[in-house]
Amino acid sequence: MCTLLALVPSPGGVLQVAANRDEFLARPASAPRRWPGEPAVLAPRDEEAGGTWLGVNANGLFVGVTNRHGATRDRRLASRGQLVARALRAPSVAELHQSLQALGSREYNPFHLLYADAAGHAGLTFCDGLSVQQRLLGPGLHVLTERSLDAGEDGARTALAQRLLQGHSGPLPLEAWAEVLRVHDQDNPRDGTCLHAPALGYGTRSSFLLQLPAGAAPGRCAFTVGPPCTSPLLDGTALLQEVLGC
Repeated sequence: MCTLLALVPSPGGVLQVAANRDEFLARPASAPRRWPGEPAVLAPRDEEAGGTWLGVNANGLFVGVTNRHGATRDRRLASRGQLVARALRAPSVAELHQSLQALGSREYNPFHLLYADAAGHAGLTFCDGLSVQQRLLGPGLHVLTERSLDAGEDGARTALAQRLLQGHSGPLPLEAWAEVLRVHDQDNPRDGTCLHAPALGYGTRSSFLLQLPAGAAPGRCAFTVGPPCTSPLLDGTALLQEVLGC
């Protein structure tokens, strides 16, 4: 499971993203850094398959992926992280959305791919292993998990995020978003945003937070390199500004 929260702004607003990566504890990964190539990309790295699960590029395009509950993984297919790495080279939401129309349903294991920018453009491409579908997203809070889009979503994490963010106006501090990513549910662990399943060698591995204003205003970025409930929130703003050319 993974949790991806994206607050898509109206034009001229601030794109806000908060995400937890849930993965097997033994799978090697590294913290966000600038990737070589054009456009410049800020992203963590899956050191096993060479891709990533989210990132932002120099054009202000954010891309993030979750897997899809109930789908059997086919190891013959390319890693979903490669899809994100590929998408992060796109110049815009519109061009990425269009290029993904040609994606085959058997290129990657089933996924949900969200992409957005601070101008209020956002889209979603998802695959259940049989077909690839697309949607454009409007302003507001979008919560994407492995159970979204008819993959068994019970709405628990969506309701949790909406409740915790209720009453806030304007861009929230990164620290407020971080609190949303630290919630445990003792009765049903998958209903929380932070998961610990040591007996299975699985759990929430890291977090990523992004605030990206429209125009030339500087953004902010922070991340953890461990579970958000116990790991310090590290400031990645300098890395973000380097990639954006601020």
